[in-house]
Amino acid sequence: MQLTGGQYKGRKIISPKGVRPTLSIVRESVFNILFSCFGNFEQRDFLDLFLGSGIMTFEALSRGFNTLSYEIDSCVINCVIKNSNLLKFQPKIIKADSMKSAKMLDKKFDVIYADPPWSCSYLKIFEIAQSLLKECGILIAECDKKKKPDVLIELGKVSTLELFREKNYGRCCLLFVRLHR
Repeated sequence: MQLTGGQYKGRKIISPKGVRPTLSIVRESVFNILFSCFGNFEQRDFLDLFLGSGIMTFEALSRGFNTLSYEIDSCVINCVIKNSNLLKFQPKIIKADSMKSAKMLDKKFDVIYADPPWSCSYLKIFEIAQSLLKECGILIAECDKKKKPDVLIELGKVSTLELFREKNYGRCCLLFVRLHR
């Protein structure tokens, strides 16, 4: 996989076994939409709730975000660390289950990216986003297009979040959700 933008555009990383990396067209779309919302990414904070291959965290770092990522699998973390050593930057990774520990963070984020196993419930993700997004912060939730109706029902249960955009790429659906109080 190659980074699609920022100062490390074109640099390659290796994906750990057993993860579903976010496609390059999806990554480019996410950061183009975020740029239209924020402009410059410098001094903005990005939380990746499910590190996986690390590609979204690397894309965010390459574009100037401060990042924090969660991952529970040691093998995945080791692969991401090898990639980060090649790229010469160190993402901040918390080895923990984000669904259990992220709510305890005392920091707020401009962007939260959530690409969980598609079989999970998204309600907890929305509750975490509600508590950790800065004013006008954005959650990007990636889900299976077939599961989107269920995910939208769960989103409706969190009154401080509103869907403002969605994009589909094959089976993948991106939901762009904004915090409003």
